[in-house]
Amino acid sequence: MNKKRSYFNLDVTLEEAKKSFSILDPNLVAERAKVDFDTKTKTLTLPFINRKYLINHPAGEIFAEDGSPASQYLSIIMLHYLVTADGTPLTGRWIAYRHLPGGDIYNEPFRKRAITPFLKTFEEQPERFREAAEALGGHQQSISGIGMAVPVLPMVPLCFVLWPGDEEISASANILFDEAAPSYLPTEDYAHLPAIVNGAMKEQIK
Repeated sequence: MNKKRSYFNLDVTLEEAKKSFSILDPNLVAERAKVDFDTKTKTLTLPFINRKYLINHPAGEIFAEDGSPASQYLSIIMLHYLVTADGTPLTGRWIAYRHLPGGDIYNEPFRKRAITPFLKTFEEQPERFREAAEALGGHQQSISGIGMAVPVLPMVPLCFVLWPGDEEISASANILFDEAAPSYLPTEDYAHLPAIVNGAMKEQIK
């Protein structure tokens, strides 16, 4: 992705993603991204958190199953996923954002954009966090604190970790990624995903 354009110009970024997607073999894309491809309708079906989206090839137009168009923001992430996916198996080993390619440079903005909002949402209601993550298909991880791995895309789980506070220690949080994460999305996209998932979890506890 062009760093200068990035997400500041969604129109340009989306068009670039569509162009990259249009020249790929959809059968190979489906195999690498672990999604279904209908050869008759030329449509890929992509699960994204708790919804499914239909992506036509080669145009790259994306619609939810109810026919509503996906936002530019979500379309960019989904197309980047389909373009980037190389089929690397997930490792089950979690790493911090700073360990993603170039992540150390943007670690502090990631904390402010992703970790802090998640912590503010659930620091006083850790059990609701567990319930909300499970409602999105998340499952408990064998790590310290409350660690819930939420499937965002077929090969992109995010692990939200919450350490509840007490009278002496403030609550804290982190968001982790599978070691294979660079094989499925650019690092910048991983800075945006947690906010989308956190929003979905907030909807579950309303």
